[in-house]
Amino acid sequence: MIKKADIILAAALIVIGLAMSYFFSSGSSSGQELLVSCGGERFGSYSLLEDREIVIERNDHINKITIKNGIVSMNFSDCRGQDCVQQAGISKTGESIVCLPNQVVLEITGGSAEYDSISR
Repeated sequence: MIKKADIILAAALIVIGLAMSYFFSSGSSSGQELLVSCGGERFGSYSLLEDREIVIERNDHINKITIKNGIVSMNFSDCRGQDCVQQAGISKTGESIVCLPNQVVLEITGGSAEYDSISR
């Protein structure tokens, strides 16, 4: 049987979870630069302030990246899954898009530093 205390506990946990989700999602700042890596090696870095299209041709694979209004998206890839193309655009520090089959990684950097963890 469900008691009044169980309902209060469940509601409190939901409220705490939503508050933590909002806190962590709103803490990132807008990035300033896009770092592109191919096969673990740096391909290039690009400012988010300048709209452009970047074409990566590597090992018979093609990826096309678009920077527009400070938002980065992968608008073409010849990989099978197309997960990288279907992912929403990124613009905040620490966000990334990965095309695993073609080994292409897009990562936003710059802005204020965000910490994943602090250890001593």
